[in-house]
Amino acid sequence: MKIKIFLKKNYYLATPLFIFLSYPTYDFFMLKAFPFFGWIALVPLLIYIRDLESKREIFFATFLAGLIGNLLTYEWIGYFGAKVPGGYIVVLLFLIPSLTVFFALKIFLAEMLSRSFENFRILIFPSVWIIVEWIQSIGFIAYPLPFWGYTQYTFLPFIQSAAVIGIMGITFILIVSNRLISDLVYYFLKTDRAYREIFRMPQFVRLAVFAAFAAAICISGAVTMYGQTAKKKDLRIALVQSCISPWEDWQANRFVYLDELKRYTELALAESPDFVIWSESATLETISYDYERGVLNEFERDVLDFVRKFNRPLLTGEIGVTEDVQGYYVRKLPLNNAVLIDPNGKVLNTYSKINLVPFGEWFPYERWFPFVKKIVDEFGGSSFVPGDKKVIFDLLDKKFAVLICYEGIFHRLCRAFRIRGAEFYVNITNDGWTHTYRGHMQHYSVAAIRAVENGIWYIRAGNTGYTAFIDPYGRVTASIPILDKGYLVSDVDLGLNRETFYTRFGDLVLYAAMLFIGFLGVDLAVSGVRKWKMKS
Repeated sequence: MKIKIFLKKNYYLATPLFIFLSYPTYDFFMLKAFPFFGWIALVPLLIYIRDLESKREIFFATFLAGLIGNLLTYEWIGYFGAKVPGGYIVVLLFLIPSLTVFFALKIFLAEMLSRSFENFRILIFPSVWIIVEWIQSIGFIAYPLPFWGYTQYTFLPFIQSAAVIGIMGITFILIVSNRLISDLVYYFLKTDRAYREIFRMPQFVRLAVFAAFAAAICISGAVTMYGQTAKKKDLRIALVQSCISPWEDWQANRFVYLDELKRYTELALAESPDFVIWSESATLETISYDYERGVLNEFERDVLDFVRKFNRPLLTGEIGVTEDVQGYYVRKLPLNNAVLIDPNGKVLNTYSKINLVPFGEWFPYERWFPFVKKIVDEFGGSSFVPGDKKVIFDLLDKKFAVLICYEGIFHRLCRAFRIRGAEFYVNITNDGWTHTYRGHMQHYSVAAIRAVENGIWYIRAGNTGYTAFIDPYGRVTASIPILDKGYLVSDVDLGLNRETFYTRFGDLVLYAAMLFIGFLGVDLAVSGVRKWKMKS
């Protein structure tokens, strides 16, 4: 009985469960319906806070729901600290509340603003939501992985709309859905109507119109994809997934790892690829820096000799070096790099990762918080410095951009590469430390939407997966299972590439939302001034 009473009073706690079910979590067929939950997950919480009068109660309920939902969904990130006793808990104690603050602000601010503009509630919630998500994507410690729109990455007909409205537009539509459904349920329960009367309610009519709109988007997306299949081979690319351990000593094991890379590459060569790609963590040496200075070590010489032997260009991860010269003192600073090597063993070009993983790859505020930096170092964090150039690689008369690790989650960076002429993306990554299906697939989920947004191929080479070829319509054309050692060879037809509205005009939905919320903010400010003058 007590459990029933608790559930009746706290039914909003169904939202954390729905949040968990909205993202890929386990490789189990009953959990593959996650796109559906993205349309309804917030409904219990939105209904619950509607009648709350206390701002404190609204924020508490929202924060608690977000805290549980984020813990269930992103618990895998705690494995970053698994190397150190207690590190798993420390990472979660910092990360989950941080993500939850953004979640709570989205709903709390939208609810507060909606109470002043009830007629605009349907637009206020999605507008505030994507503005806060935009804030999550800027700055030195940006982390835009939890964008709500990524819940739809397998719903291919729907995500074709990303070619026009981008990830922000997809999120906007999903939040509208949650808002409309919660309004219908709220007013239906509040007025105590008979079930047959639900069809006459204005909230139902609005939801029906929205459903027709969403269906039209999906039909349009299906038509867009219909008949779009690869017809020719512009490039045949080989990807190697060697499953290098992120925890073992690199120096002690590097030649063992290299032997495995060679073995799988030689197997892939039997299928005559034009281009070979290894993952982010495949060659953790300063190849390009040492090559320029003619001081290659044994490992680096071995890599270049192998490239000459198989006579194909190779893209692989490396440790770059930049020099900070101050008078007579030269300080060498590490970069997270991708290096392109030609068939003759010559270093052609490099790209230094621009968006570094906060805490994991750098902590820009160590001067003010040295104790945080000390903890990060104990967890095995790196001290890279960010790159500052958006490099476009030229290879075999084709142009491509490299996204290192989680850079694929930065939609504006990917759009900038496309504008600069990239014909396909190559994402080299290392998700082995996550130990989970969740970690691999939640990180991968951005790939399909990036491909659709900018209308080009997205080729993903993971150390432990998910290694795959994704066409410009977000379809996986070839892949290998995560955590399996092996290789993947597939053809890329650049004739499927297309110019998209999103690439040309960007986040118009976001700009419109900012303008809309700005107008409401000005109206509130003017009303406040008038009331103050009347009182005085």
